[in-house]
Amino acid sequence: QKAARSGTVAMSESTAQPKEMTSAEFYFDSNSHFGTHEELLKDRIRTRSFMRAIINSKSLFEGKTVLDIGAGTGILSMFAVKAGAKHVYAVESSGIVHIAQAVVKANGMADRITLIKGKMEEVKLDVTQVDIILCDWIGYMLIQDSMIETVIDARDRYLAKGGIILPDKANLYLCGIEDADYKEQRIDFWDNVYGFNMSCMKEGSLTEPLIDMCQLNNLDLNTATKDCLKITS
Repeated sequence: QKAARSGTVAMSESTAQPKEMTSAEFYFDSNSHFGTHEELLKDRIRTRSFMRAIINSKSLFEGKTVLDIGAGTGILSMFAVKAGAKHVYAVESSGIVHIAQAVVKANGMADRITLIKGKMEEVKLDVTQVDIILCDWIGYMLIQDSMIETVIDARDRYLAKGGIILPDKANLYLCGIEDADYKEQRIDFWDNVYGFNMSCMKEGSLTEPLIDMCQLNNLDLNTATKDCLKITS
């Protein structure tokens, strides 16, 4: 592969062996933990959803150039190749990229997947644009610890006009519920207070519950800006 630029490393077969990490590096680089990736891969709903979306969309991937952000073990990159992608640039900042290189080689895809170690914001690809961006960017509560800003940055720098982001849309909803245990603690409590009937106190504390659902935020990564991540009450 071509030489790395901007502090990134383009992987080759000679770098496929896992790098021995110090205890401090291992602690702070949680994405290098084998257990982290085992948990992700064993999340069948997550992984199979990506697999079906990619494999069942061969008409979208055939002959296309793909960017996989946060590639991890390379599973999404390999799905893309299986769907007919011409070439995949897989960017991963953690030490697991060395394992991903070995995985890609073991599956005979080293000539179609270029693994790059580095932060997406600092990476400079050997192509000016890509047709598809893949990224498991969804964080806790949609945006907490997510990679949305990274995807937006990559979109603005590399995604061709009319290109595709997978996944590209998400909605965050807030739903009110009635908690029976909480109601008993706060409302029914007045029926027997140390053996005394104080149920008349309910009138001051009881309000009719309103159960409703509202859309708190929605994201379309085709048009979103970093300001879309700001949620105010």
